[in-house]
Formats: sequence, C-alpha cells, structure tokens
Amino acid sequence: MSNKSYFLILTLLFCTTILRAQYNQVNDIPYREVVEGYAKERCKLDVYYPTNEKDAPVVVWFHGGGIEGGEKHIDPQLRNSGLVVVAANYRLLPKAKIDDILDDAAAAVAWTYKNIVKYNGSKRKIFVAGHSAGGYLLDIIGLDKHWLAKYGVDADSLAALVPFSGQCVTHYNIRKQQNISPLQATIDQYAPLTYVRPDAPPIIIISGDRELELYGRYEEQAYFWRMLKLVGHKDVTLYEMQGYDHGAMPQPAYKILKDHIRRITAKMTSALPSPTIKTERQAKYNFAWQPEYLRRDTRIDGDILHLGTNNGYYDLTAETGNLVSQLRDFTVSICYKVSSENALDGYGHFLFAFSTLAENSAHEGPYMAMRLNEQRFETSTGGYEHEEIIMQGGKPKRDVWHHAIYRQQGHKGELFIDGKLIGRNEKMPILAEIFKDAPANCWIGRAPFRGDKYLTQTDVADFRIYTYAISDKDMRQLMKEAY
Repeated sequence: MSNKSYFLILTLLFCTTILRAQYNQVNDIPYREVVEGYAKERCKLDVYYPTNEKDAPVVVWFHGGGIEGGEKHIDPQLRNSGLVVVAANYRLLPKAKIDDILDDAAAAVAWTYKNIVKYNGSKRKIFVAGHSAGGYLLDIIGLDKHWLAKYGVDADSLAALVPFSGQCVTHYNIRKQQNISPLQATIDQYAPLTYVRPDAPPIIIISGDRELELYGRYEEQAYFWRMLKLVGHKDVTLYEMQGYDHGAMPQPAYKILKDHIRRITAKMTSALPSPTIKTERQAKYNFAWQPEYLRRDTRIDGDILHLGTNNGYYDLTAETGNLVSQLRDFTVSICYKVSSENALDGYGHFLFAFSTLAENSAHEGPYMAMRLNEQRFETSTGGYEHEEIIMQGGKPKRDVWHHAIYRQQGHKGELFIDGKLIGRNEKMPILAEIFKDAPANCWIGRAPFRGDKYLTQTDVADFRIYTYAISDKDMRQLMKEAY
C-alpha cells in the first residue's frame, strides 16, 4: 500500500469518526417524576441528539403495537438528519387503562417541552409522530387539548402532528375490551375523529396502500382528512404509500416526515413570529379598583404569549402562571409610558411581575419582576435579600414610550431599553427551577395589593413572552417593530 493510499484511508476513518461523534444517545430516561410499579417500568424514553447543533427540530416518536405491545426505537432514517429524536414507551393494554396510556403520551411530550433544550432541541420545533397505535395516540393528545393542558402545554404550540397509519375511529383493541368486532367501527371519546377542529397544528396523515392496509385504515384516514378540511383546517395533507402494507409503510413515510419538517421549520426561521392581536396604545391610563379592570386579555400565538390589548391591571395567573413555571430560555418584551406626574420612588413601580406572593402577603418567596423607578429587572429565589438584579440604569424619561426587552438563555440574562443593551447578569435564576408550581399572581401595570399606589399614571402595552431566547436577528426586528 502506498503512503498516499494509507493517508487517504486514515483521513476517511477520521472523518467518519467525526461524523459519528456529532450525535449522542441517552436511554431509559424517566419522563414522570413519581412513578411505581408498571408505570416505572414503561414510562421511559430515549433521546438521540446532535452534539454540535442548537435549536434543532425535534421528533417525538411513539411506537406501534396495537396499544398491547411494542417498544421504543429510533429508525435509522431519523438518525444523522440534524434531528433530535425522542422515542417514548408508554403503558399497554390490558395492564393499563386507555386513559393512563393517553396520559403517558401527553407526559412524554410535556417532558420534551421542559427538557429538550438541554439536548440541543428547539421547543418551537416539536413534531409528534408515530406509527399505528402511536399515530392514534398522538392524534388524540394533539387534537383533544385537555391531555397536554394538564401539564401546562398548549397542544397548538406543536409544530405538527404526523400520524403513520393511525386509527381515526375508536381503536380496535379498545373495542375488543367492549366485545366489539374490529370491523364494527365506533366513534366516541377515544376516537380522533371526535376532536377535529380548524385551529389544530399542521397535520400530515400518511397511510399504506388502501388495498393492503389493516381493517380499512386508509379509508378511515381519508375521512379524517376530509373532516379536517371541512371544518376549515388550513394545513392538512393525506398521503397513500402505494404498494406498502400496514407494517412496511413507515419506510417510505419517513422521507415525507422529514420533507415536512424542512417545510414547516423554514417558515419558523424566516421571520420573528408576529401576534395576531393588535394593540392600541392609549394616551392616558386611569386606574380604579373595580372588577372590570381584572382582565384576562391573554392569547398564545404559537410561541408568543401576547398580553396587553388594553392598559390596566391584569390577573393572568391561569395562563401565564402555567407558562412561567416551565420557562428556561425565554424573552419578555414590553412597551411603557410614564407620566410626568409619577414620582417613581419607593419599592414599587413594577411594570410586571410573576410572583408566589398572595394578596397582601409579606415580600418573600420567588418572583420575577421589572421595576421602573431605577429601570431594573430582577428575580428572586427567596425575597429581597436574595434577589438577582440584572441592571440599574437611571430613571426613564417621562411622557415618552419606551421599549424594554429581557432575554434569558440558561443563567445569562440581558436587558435592552430602547434598542440598547444596558444590563447583563450571568447568574440569573432559571424560572422553571424557582417556580415549582404556577405563580400565585401574574400581573401587569401594578401589584395585586389594594394598598399600593404605584404606576397609577403609567401606560403599559404590547406585552409579550416568547417561550425561547430570540436570536440577535430577531431581536433587531422586534426592536424595530416596537416603534
């Protein structure tokens, strides 16, 4: 062998080693915090992820097996594709009830939302896919929103649902428990068809050959597709893998899954998501402690929790609290205007806060807040004596609209006022760690304490929480958008 050939072989081996080193896999991670018995055995998942990429698309994969069998696995076609893959087991019939199994599927997706950033995945790009029974389970938890809502996850924030040959009527093995034949269809609370709605995430339905599929599965999926179209769903697609039976159809279907991941993520990264709510900035804000000022003008648009369609006091615990208690990387954007009549002194003047404090309680316990009198952003793990102050930058100008953006990634926080970076802290607490439960109070414009007089002459508008740390490019766009 010549020296040149020998060097070429070594080079190829070295490159192959590098490529293999770009991915890692962690197995048998429990996705429930407290489990025992059968749940402890089954409620585990594997994570396959790129080690040298960030913000990668994620596929949560549920295996098939008629809800009576099957094991988590990651198909070779999903490897080395720039994807994070989460393969989850779930409990099975007849040892578990179908409600427990659906809850397992929701818990696995919720675990992904809370943890996937640690594996270089993006919470914005979570695609839920699965074959046969797995497709059936994901259809239900993706369309019937209460399953994921139990874990503080909005099903509509999923990037897409991609069922491979999933049953769309009540699953035949559930009907078997009711002594109903597989050829006698029923549609009840365990049928994805029950929950068709126009505002669901994109749905890519993939079936095997209609002449080779199981129990008329293609026709079920075709009807499912048609009903989604009829109710007004704007992004639903049906594919038939001709020549492939129920068991073989995943092989050509993986390419379709990856093609749609590219299509959908391309839209996500092309521009900063924009909320659909339009906010009118009012010239004057007069506060009165009356029930009509206790507002819940809250809406989640994809990755944005958008608040502030009016000025005033907001009681936002239900929606905002659940979100805040899960945040790790995030961005907060808020516009505000201060009246020249406001003294801006004392310990108050919060523009917003997420707090464990109950009404009229002492100042202790975790909170996250932005204070106006010194233009400072702060969080605390146990009260004022433990607060982490990111910035103190002088009093804001009066009678002028200002725009503040706070961005946190890991423990690093940055505060921008009117387009300028004016504060940075490398030791900010992670909200998902200091808020074990949803905060008791989430509010904008003033504290929920009747005795406070702060910010009675301050306008607040265009308040948003992005559930990820926006990029520098998107930061520049958001700064322009604010004016």
